[in-house]
Amino acid sequence: MYYSPANSYMWDFWLVKKRDLYHIYYLQAPRSIQNPDVRHSVASVGHAVSKDLEIWKEDRTVLKAGPEGSWDDTSIWTGSVIEKNDKYYMFYTSRSKTDAGKIQRIGVAMSEDLYVWEKYENNPVMEADPNWYEKADMSEKGVEHWRDPFIIYNRVDKFYYAFICARVNYGDYNGRGCIGRAKSKDLLSWEVISPATDAGNFYEMEVPDLHFKNGIWYLLFATSSAAYSEKHKKEIFPLTPQTGTLYYQSKTLLGKFNPVDNKEVLLDTETQTYTARVIKDMYGDNVVLAWKIKAVGFDGFAGCLDRPRRLKYMLNGTLKL
Repeated sequence: MYYSPANSYMWDFWLVKKRDLYHIYYLQAPRSIQNPDVRHSVASVGHAVSKDLEIWKEDRTVLKAGPEGSWDDTSIWTGSVIEKNDKYYMFYTSRSKTDAGKIQRIGVAMSEDLYVWEKYENNPVMEADPNWYEKADMSEKGVEHWRDPFIIYNRVDKFYYAFICARVNYGDYNGRGCIGRAKSKDLLSWEVISPATDAGNFYEMEVPDLHFKNGIWYLLFATSSAAYSEKHKKEIFPLTPQTGTLYYQSKTLLGKFNPVDNKEVLLDTETQTYTARVIKDMYGDNVVLAWKIKAVGFDGFAGCLDRPRRLKYMLNGTLKL
């Protein structure tokens, strides 16, 4: 019922379709580790393929941490894939042992066939800019959040945009979470720009995912109930903080994304899911895929892929499953 790579946990993932085949790339770690929470420090990127988003055939590990002393010598974290001129670019997050893994940066790998990937020689290609975003020396915890890039092409101005899990450099410490942005003409040289969301609601907004439907840009992101700021807890009362996938929307890709009528939760705590992606299924309908924290058939942490759920777009712009 649920896809999970052989002998490995899987969690954050990203998707791309080529002809009639879906490719999924996911963070993975051996199930032999004693504590599933340790998975983040040993993560690599696995790959599987499917024709229907339900039955997956595992391929291989396609991206690993770099050699000792490199910018990505700890582990590989979440990213996304985009195609340009018949070449594929996989953006990914990593950290370096040199700064004790506390600074997150973004690099890119390239492929002609979606199976074999080579890292760009001039990585990393994106870092947080202190003009807008919190750097390690501004952080109470000494951590620089700059991860989970989602790359999308904007036909209007012919730029590529990266939407990134980041934190602004001002305001209540527990409400600085935002979705940062950067732009590029060639996918290799990037200019960091202002955030896509206002801060104040969350400590962090993870794994952004964007799609366009009915004249609206939808921005999905994941957060936990523990990441809600006190301000936002009061704003949503009597509703309660949720762990799962939330969504904001905007009429333009470069506008500010906000919830509509306080409707912001797509997958709540009860679903036992975390980060989610939207993709068209084999029938052309938008579906949501998420990974499971807990699931029937797994003891403790599940670390597996949920089955796709069809998205329903309401007349007022809100989403239902």
